[in-house]
Amino acid sequence: MSAIAIIGGGPAGIALARQLDQLGISYVLFEAGQMAETWRSVPADLTVLSPWWTNTLGWRDMFDCNPFAKVPALSYVEHLMRISRRLRGDIRERTRVAHIRKDGSQQWVIQTEQGTAQTFAKVVLATGYYQSPKGAEPAFSSDGSVPVLHAAAIHDYQQLMQFSADKHPVLVIGKRVTAGQLIVELHQRQLRCLLSVKTQIEYRRHGTIAALREQLYFFWEELQLWLHPGLKRNSYPVMDGGLTQQLIESGEVEVMPPVLTVTAGEVVFTDQQRRHCAAIICATGYDPSLGLLQPLLNLAPSEVPAVFQYEVEGLPNLFLLGFDNIADHRSRYLRGIRRDAVILAKRLMQR
Repeated sequence: MSAIAIIGGGPAGIALARQLDQLGISYVLFEAGQMAETWRSVPADLTVLSPWWTNTLGWRDMFDCNPFAKVPALSYVEHLMRISRRLRGDIRERTRVAHIRKDGSQQWVIQTEQGTAQTFAKVVLATGYYQSPKGAEPAFSSDGSVPVLHAAAIHDYQQLMQFSADKHPVLVIGKRVTAGQLIVELHQRQLRCLLSVKTQIEYRRHGTIAALREQLYFFWEELQLWLHPGLKRNSYPVMDGGLTQQLIESGEVEVMPPVLTVTAGEVVFTDQQRRHCAAIICATGYDPSLGLLQPLLNLAPSEVPAVFQYEVEGLPNLFLLGFDNIADHRSRYLRGIRRDAVILAKRLMQR
């Protein structure tokens, strides 16, 4: 029997494996695709939201890029792969876990889709979010006459050019950072765009002073969490300012209410307006990828279970890493994952 299983080979799984290596603890890491699979699938030129120094999984990697720059996703993939190649545990890529269960001795049995089963004393779910795209809220009906896709399906922004032959605009649903990025990418390709939101849009500050304030914020955040450990709050990033805000406030990108239905090539909105659209892109976020817990707990798709010191309440020796507000409001972000992995690795060693 191996001591620890890690399910998921994204930033959380890689960060935890790295810490276990440093503590000399053996583990098996299961990854359904390749290591860093999710980051491989996003557009290579997508910009990471916060400065490089806040996102590296180890302090010694801080100067691999400009510490204060917001780097493209490709640079972060390379960072993850450099770490992955140095891992000393049993790394099993292309091995999807089908389900987990307790055996008669209260150990955890992991069954893979390949039919293999293995028993572990402790299991860490580091499956993240990006395997579970969330649909629009409120949901709308569609007769299929307008293509509907989630932002997760866009692996290269050049895919947007498939809509260039249609004279009608692309409708983006969402009001957070991904929706804003799509608006800018459509604009840069001279593709018309509409934006559907259900509440007021908020923007991040933009400009040189705002960039400086943002750098200082992360130092303030460290101090704040030192003073108030375990601080939890809304952790979802708002839409970027700058060009995104200009396009919306100038009316070049028209803001529409939520979608009611799609019928006969038209999008019908809740205020009964109708527009022909080339496509609908849902930039509506993701649910936590915790399907493995469904047989064990009665969870809603968007729900993260209650935890105590990273351990799922009622399921001893089953831990979560990389999910919203597990330890504090940073836990779903890269900088939170970096810190939480250090703490969780030490707790796994002590258990």
